[in-house]
Amino acid sequence: MQHRFPSSQGRCSQRLWRTFLGVALGLLLAGSFPWPVYPPVLATSRATSRETTVSAQQNARVFDTVCRLIERRYYDPRLHGANWRDLTQQFRRQALAAKDESTLYRAINQLLATLDDQHTFALPPSRVREEKQGARVGLGIQLRKLEGQWVITHTLGGSAAHEAGIRPGWIIAEMDGQPFTGFKPGQRFQIGQSVKLKLIDSNDHPKRVEVICRPFATTPEQRVQYLPDGVLYLRFTEFAPKTADWLEEHITSNPQAAGLIFDLRENTGGLLDVLADCLRLIYRQDVVFGDFIQRNQKPLRMRVSGNRQAYTGPVLVLIDEHSASAAEIFAAAVQETGRGTVIGRRTAGAVLASIQEPLPDGGKVQISIRDYRTVRGVRLEGQGVTPDVTVKLTLEDVRRNIDVDLRHAMQQLALKLQRQGQGSRLHPGCPSGSGWTPHLPVPVWMGGHSAGKPASEEVGGLDSPSPVMANCAFVF
Repeated sequence: MQHRFPSSQGRCSQRLWRTFLGVALGLLLAGSFPWPVYPPVLATSRATSRETTVSAQQNARVFDTVCRLIERRYYDPRLHGANWRDLTQQFRRQALAAKDESTLYRAINQLLATLDDQHTFALPPSRVREEKQGARVGLGIQLRKLEGQWVITHTLGGSAAHEAGIRPGWIIAEMDGQPFTGFKPGQRFQIGQSVKLKLIDSNDHPKRVEVICRPFATTPEQRVQYLPDGVLYLRFTEFAPKTADWLEEHITSNPQAAGLIFDLRENTGGLLDVLADCLRLIYRQDVVFGDFIQRNQKPLRMRVSGNRQAYTGPVLVLIDEHSASAAEIFAAAVQETGRGTVIGRRTAGAVLASIQEPLPDGGKVQISIRDYRTVRGVRLEGQGVTPDVTVKLTLEDVRRNIDVDLRHAMQQLALKLQRQGQGSRLHPGCPSGSGWTPHLPVPVWMGGHSAGKPASEEVGGLDSPSPVMANCAFVF
C-alpha cells in the first residue's frame, strides 16, 4: 500500500512515517460494544459457495505461519502472559484435522482469541475475496442496542431490507422464529438466503417480513453540509487516501465559517499519514499528540508541523461507540490540546497499530504491532475517548429522525461564540432561520461519494479504504 509522505514543509515527521510505511491503524471495533463483533470466532453455520476443502499439509502451513508471525511481530513479546506453546499444540491438532476453511480458521481464531485482542485475527480466503469486491452480502441494515432493544438505525438504499419495506426505528424482536439477541460473531449471509424477521415498527405495531439476502455496497462516506449561520459540517467514515484533500478544499474555501463540526461517528479509522494531514488543517503551531509504543517499548512520536493556513475558529467533534482507531486519536488530540469540544458517546477503545500479512492459502492475518498513548500518557486501547459533552441517544430520537448530537453541537457553538462576543451569529438551542432541525445522517454508500480505492492489496485488509464498512460490527 502506498502512503503519502509529508512534504518538505513538514506535514509530519519523516522518521515517523518511514517507520510506519505499510502500517495502518487497527479498525476492528472494540469488545466494549453491547453487541457481538467480527472475529475472533468465525460463524460456521453455512459454508460459502466458493469455500474449498483443505488438506492437513496445507492446514499445517497456514497454522504455523500464523504462529510464527505472532511470535515475531506482536506488540507484546510476552503475549500477555499466555502459555503460547501449550496453546499452539492444542489448537494445531484441531487445525490439522479441519476438512474445510471454516473449521480451520475457527481453530486459528480460537487460538488468537486467547490474546484477548480483537485487532488480532485471521480472515479466510473466502472473506478476503469478498473484501476485494467492495461489497457485502446481507440484509443491508445498521443495528444498535437502545434501551435494551435491537433497533435498526438505518436501512441502506438499494439493499434487500430497504426494498422489503424495513425502516429506521424498527425493532427486531425475532429472527427465523427465535427471539433476537443480536447477530453472532462473524455473522455471514449467503446470496439468496431467506431471513424471516418479526419487527416492531415505529408505531409499535408488529410486522413479519421475509428478506432475501443479496450484496450491498460498502463504500466509505464523505459529506459536507452548510448549516445555518455559517457552520460547516464535515462527515466522513474513514481516514482514507484523499480525505485530507477533500477536507482542505472545503475548509480553505470557508475561512470565515462560524465553526467546524467534524462528524466522526461510525468512522472506523484509517491511515496514519492521512490522520496527520487532517489534523494540520486546524493547527497553526507544531503539536505533539502522543506516542506509538513498539514491541521493544521504544516510543515513536506522533507530531504534526504547524500550518499557517490552518482554520482558527471553533472546532467541534462528534463521536459515538462506533468511532475507532484514527477517529479516536483525532478526537483525543482535539480534546487534550483544548482545540475544540468533543460531543457524543464514549468511543470504541480500539487504538492499536496493526498490519495484515498474507497466508499460504490466500487468507490473511491481522496483527497488532504497536500500542498508543496520548501526550498525557492515556492509553486509549480498551478505554476510548470520553466526550466533553455526553449525549444519550434514545429510541425516540431514532424514530423521530432527530440528530441530538448535532443539536448539542450547535448549542455548544452558540455558547462559545457568545462568550467570544459573537453571539449574534448563532442562537442557543436550534439555529436561527426557518426552524431548522438536525436529522440523523443517512449512509450514502449506495452510489455515494467514494473515499477512494486502496493503492495496493498488500497491506491492511481492514485498514484499506474499500472494505472498511464491510467489516463494521454494526452493518449487516
